[in-house]
Parts: sequence; C-alpha cells; structure tokens
Amino acid sequence: MAEIPETNKPDFRAGVPIRDLHGGSMIPGQADGEELVLVRRGDEFFAIAAHCTHYGGPLAEGLIVGDTVRCPWHHACFSLRNGEALRAPALDPVPCWRVEKLGDKIFVREKVPPLAPKLGAEGPSSVVIVGGGAAGLAAADMLIERATTVLFPS
Repeated sequence: MAEIPETNKPDFRAGVPIRDLHGGSMIPGQADGEELVLVRRGDEFFAIAAHCTHYGGPLAEGLIVGDTVRCPWHHACFSLRNGEALRAPALDPVPCWRVEKLGDKIFVREKVPPLAPKLGAEGPSSVVIVGGGAAGLAAADMLIERATTVLFPS
C-alpha cells in the first residue's frame, strides 16, 4: 500500500490489496487528507469516516456487527452502507465513500452524499419521551432534526 508521510496511514485512493483485508476486518487509512476506515464484509467493501460523530471515538477499534460498526467508547452504532447513526449516543451520521474493486485491489473513490431522513407521513403524530437524561435528550434531538428536515427540506 502507498504510504503518506504526513499521516503515516495508507492512501486508499492508491488502492489496497484485497489480501490485506480479511472478511469481517477493518483497517485505518486516509483519502484526500481525511481519516477513513476500510471494512470488508464477505465480498463487500465499505469506506466510512474513522471517528464517531458523538465523541470522536476510533471506529477502527470498534466492533463490526452485521452491516454496522459500533464505537468502542460509548457503543454508538453506524450503518456501513450509508453511515446513518442507528443508535445513540451518536446523533449524526458518519460520511461514506464509494469503493471500487479493480482486479486484486480495492480503491476508495469520491465521498457519497448523505441519505435523506426516513421520517415522513408514516411517522407518529405525537411522541412522549419519558426521562430527561442523555438518552431522552438524544431521542428528542433526533426526532426534531428528522422532522425539521422532512417538513422544511433545504
């Protein structure tokens, strides 16, 4: 793998030999100066930001469970497919990059635009949050953010 002297992390744009990435494993690296994690799940490959959006935990030290990665610090959970924050305490998604397999190498390409929120007309008309701690705040914040994006798209 090509090495970048400033960060000493593999440059995923230059390609990573598939043999370096075993099934269910991940390796830290970078593309265009941004730190990423390259993940292999069977015959699929994913590239996501290297740090949790909650408190900056190192996702490369996290746990791969199905199509998700869990932060080692507070167990926030992110989709490998689209970066969506699936479990608190993270509220914001992690960026994702398109990955391409060419021959015996994996190349990280451009950053993928974030998905639109799922909440829509099928959502509940009202919600009651019991408790005022961190989990209650996270639930309220996520509901407000998604409802605002659906009602007032930019």
